[in-house]
Amino acid sequence: MSVLTGRAARIALAVLLVGVLGVELFRYIRAFEDLSEGRGILLATADLLESRGLDLTDQEVQVAKAKLDRAAGKLDSASGVIQSDPVLSAASYLPWLGDQVSAAGDLSEIARRSTTIGSEALAAARDYQRIRETQGGALSEKVVPVLQAVEPHAAIIQQELAAIRERRAQMVSGLLPPLSSARSQLDKRLAEIETRLSDYDRARRMAPKILGYDGAQTYLVLAHDNTEILASGGFILVYGFITFDSGKLQRLQFDSVANLVPGEDWPAPGAAYIEPPKPLRTHLLVRGWPMGLAEASWWPDFPTVAQRAIEIYRASGGREEHIDGVIGVNFLTLEKLLEVTGPVTVERYGETVSAENVIEKTLRITHPDALRPWETDRYDFAGYLAKGVIDRTLGAGPGKWTSLLSALHTLGREKNLLLYHTDPGVQQVIAEAGWDGAIRQDAGDYLMVVDSNLRRNKLNLLVESSIDLTVRLDSQGGATDAVAISYSNGYSAWAQGRDRALAALVIGGGALDLYGNYLRVLAPQGSSLEGMTLGAVTTDPEDVSVEDSKTVFGCYFTVPRDATRPVEVTYLSPSVAVSDGDGHEYRLLVQKQPGTRAIPLTITVEVPPGMEIRASALDGKPLESATGRIVTDLRQDRELVVRYR
Repeated sequence: MSVLTGRAARIALAVLLVGVLGVELFRYIRAFEDLSEGRGILLATADLLESRGLDLTDQEVQVAKAKLDRAAGKLDSASGVIQSDPVLSAASYLPWLGDQVSAAGDLSEIARRSTTIGSEALAAARDYQRIRETQGGALSEKVVPVLQAVEPHAAIIQQELAAIRERRAQMVSGLLPPLSSARSQLDKRLAEIETRLSDYDRARRMAPKILGYDGAQTYLVLAHDNTEILASGGFILVYGFITFDSGKLQRLQFDSVANLVPGEDWPAPGAAYIEPPKPLRTHLLVRGWPMGLAEASWWPDFPTVAQRAIEIYRASGGREEHIDGVIGVNFLTLEKLLEVTGPVTVERYGETVSAENVIEKTLRITHPDALRPWETDRYDFAGYLAKGVIDRTLGAGPGKWTSLLSALHTLGREKNLLLYHTDPGVQQVIAEAGWDGAIRQDAGDYLMVVDSNLRRNKLNLLVESSIDLTVRLDSQGGATDAVAISYSNGYSAWAQGRDRALAALVIGGGALDLYGNYLRVLAPQGSSLEGMTLGAVTTDPEDVSVEDSKTVFGCYFTVPRDATRPVEVTYLSPSVAVSDGDGHEYRLLVQKQPGTRAIPLTITVEVPPGMEIRASALDGKPLESATGRIVTDLRQDRELVVRYR
């Protein structure tokens, strides 16, 4: 009898356990479904915000908000199950399994907090709509009100992010694939949100001062001609002044740099002679001519260019007494803005200019006689055009605000819109945003290829180049960098079928079909030259010096019509890789030259014998395979990190 009783008790216990487990399993399934649905809504909302930004319609905001409210309910329910369930609570004390349970709890709490971030982002979009639709005025007048309206929402998002970062830090490695995948996706989204918040914070600190909310601000505008490249974008053939007061455009005017020089009477009365740098003196200003504003973009560091430009402007007889900053633009700036604003008509010339023809049309109109270009006031058109594009940009209707702000952000990132301010605090924020065009001083390896066209032609309209960098690391953390640059002057193929006058002016009427380039390779300070070749012929550099805490290797060479000229510079950079407890890390920054397009860039990293690459990341994004060969371009600065052991 006792045996039967014991068996019955075991059966009853088994039934009870099955029932309890069934109930628990049902709860877990429901919790998982809630978690999955809530996560799906969050990701869809994040994608919507990423693609549309603040430019959401009121209906889109309302629909997205309703979905987020549903997601919050689902995630609250799932989080409640995970936090209160006794079985999961007991499991949390077990090795490994406890890590999985804790990670699931962290992720559910993070997802729940993410709904608050989404709601605040949608509220910011709603406030932006209100300002856009109910307030008139130019774009420059609305930037600060929009930033102020967004500020309380950004503060809440920052608060939630801090809590999310704290939960994320508790998560350990070795998670199950679904949890690991969710964590990776979380890291990606966190990086995107933090980037947006950083952009907002910099704009909030920078815009009021730059736009004259603390008093009118006047900027010297340097219009670089990047068909005739110099270090910071091109020769400066047109300059101007722009003044903002409380966001309002108070003044906008342009003039030719030639008008700064009163004929042959140089220097201006009472002005000092400005000595050109040696390469300019040797290859361009060969008759003892002083340095003028046209050549002020010689330096690759834009803050240096800005300071020298102000100095040269005043030495040239410029009468503007107070200059608060300097803005650098080029043809690519106009191209990008015209893509958004649409074509602009220069009334005085009866010409309509679009993104597709702005460069060639400007060259043709400003050079009516390619054989005697110095005999005309040919740059007036460029001044009128620049004024027209800026007027159209700042006066754009609300429907184009988001597109224009996005275009301005891209121009800054790609170094086709450069800013300098005389206030050190403002300049620091500009530098944080990456709009200062300065030579960066990051730790690790470094490369910047700087071209300067010293043949007085427009061949940078068609000359193509590519950069192939091979880095050989040694066991002491040093690197041998071999920089192979190829220049192709395909003039004949380019000129075929084009307007003859345009084809002639690009090469100065036919006598200047040689591309004459002064090349500077900037490397980490302390680097030593191993060798230099021009077209496979060994040569000595024309200059080895230090500039902006970088070692500079400089040389001049020409590329004939329809020819290709390879150049290779090899140098040794000490201590560019560091070791830690988990191996070695190599960092490389390749800076872009302003005014250039997306130059093809290939980087090959060879680690020391007996070691192998474990991970690689480009611009903060992990590469799918741990490779030592990266094919990219210099549309913007590139940052490579390679871990090896």
